[in-house]
Amino acid sequence: MLYCLSLVWIVSSCASFEQYRLLYNDKLEQSDLEGAARIIEKKNFYQKDRNKVLYYLELGALARMQGKLEESNEYLNQADYLIEDRRASLGAQGLAMVSNPRVLPYRTEYFENIAVHYLKSLNYLELNDVSAARVEARRTNIRLQELNDAVPDKPLKYHDDVLGHITMGLSYEMNGEWNDAFIAYRNAADLFIEDGKVRPYMGVNMPEQLKCDLVRLARQIGFANEESYYSRLLNPRCENEEGQGGTLALFWENGQGPIKVENILGFNLFRNSSSSELSFVNNSTGLEYDVGPEDYNRYNGFTGVNNISIALPAFRNRDYPLRSAKVTYPGGVRQLEMIEDLNEVAAQSLRDRFHRELATALLRLAAKEAVEASLRSIETKKKDSKEEEKEEQKEGEEKKKEEDKEKKKEDQYSDTAGQILGGAMDILNAITERADIRSWQSLPAEIFYQRIPLKKGLNEIKVTFYNQYNQRTEEHTLTLEGQGGLIVRNLITPDARVIQPTEKTIQP
Repeated sequence: MLYCLSLVWIVSSCASFEQYRLLYNDKLEQSDLEGAARIIEKKNFYQKDRNKVLYYLELGALARMQGKLEESNEYLNQADYLIEDRRASLGAQGLAMVSNPRVLPYRTEYFENIAVHYLKSLNYLELNDVSAARVEARRTNIRLQELNDAVPDKPLKYHDDVLGHITMGLSYEMNGEWNDAFIAYRNAADLFIEDGKVRPYMGVNMPEQLKCDLVRLARQIGFANEESYYSRLLNPRCENEEGQGGTLALFWENGQGPIKVENILGFNLFRNSSSSELSFVNNSTGLEYDVGPEDYNRYNGFTGVNNISIALPAFRNRDYPLRSAKVTYPGGVRQLEMIEDLNEVAAQSLRDRFHRELATALLRLAAKEAVEASLRSIETKKKDSKEEEKEEQKEGEEKKKEEDKEKKKEDQYSDTAGQILGGAMDILNAITERADIRSWQSLPAEIFYQRIPLKKGLNEIKVTFYNQYNQRTEEHTLTLEGQGGLIVRNLITPDARVIQPTEKTIQP
């Protein structure tokens, strides 16, 4: 009974996240950052230990949008610590096997791990804390290595991250570590190069700015062979990279990233009558999962399992009004270039682990079926014990009649209990077969980047935004003092309104 009550609580908890997500996303679209923060701070869902990493991630992103860069990094650091120690307890894992994975502590996606360090790096760079930015670059490199090594026997398609390498390169540049900066840009560029040809990576074409950064650094540190090789291969079209007043590195985070939804897939089970081999097959998609002998024996040959439906997570893209932007500065005009399409990255990250998710879901269902079978066995056990009990009731006719009466009532009660509990488990197994749809909601859909040369003194940088029909819809002006060196700024547009995080903390 306690188990059933626990499952009912889980189901109600699942519904709360969808409700909070709608409210939270509405606040972001309206640029009501304080209202969005109140939802995260006050709702019980985000206070639970299993959701605490999401609590810190959301508050870190919101603080940054409000220009509270140091506070943002405090939250993001807390999230980073939890990501490092995100192993679930054995009890929670056992409960997840017979309910749903939402009861486990949230495990961030690989691209979310990289995004933590991207945001922290930009915060440090905008605060001109170059030593902290350097440390963050090193941590980003560790995360990228983890992504590369995630599945050693089968490399992932999303196996590295352009955004991570570019922010590392900027951090090293601001610290004057030109060789490390060149390596970071080269690693980013190499993701677009396959068999001597330049190709898109994760839905993004190689940015011209990255080509120019790579060749510029190779020339600066005297790597003549690398400069010649990449110049021939990439044919970069580079304008003035640095003005007399230095350079602006401008990032634009556009739209709201994809959200996780449930994808219900039906599978038929096919058995080989001559052996312990069986497969789960989805006829509409052709997906097939072969059950190994270890799992076959562990779950008693999946007895009682025939046609099943499994809930798996899938990403759904959200609409956003702005699609492109150009920068007008003293001396010219440049287009902001996309360096990360989080819609594509998120979808690919799930595709990369689909079969692992499928295997986990199938085993979870097998565990549920085992619990259901044990509850239904109440009825069977009671019936099997009747014959033994009748032998003991042969002492006296009157006594037998009385005992038969009582036994009939008891059997009826037991049979009904088994049927009710078994039926309840049928229902609970259906409603608790839920995919984990938690995710970091305040990430953008796209990230763009461009370097702008600055003149000495006051610079007015105008950024003009366009919709999907190439119609001008919004404009924003940055005012910067060109004093030499590299300046990092970013603009954020969850909707059409422009947010400039640095306005409240940094004076030009």
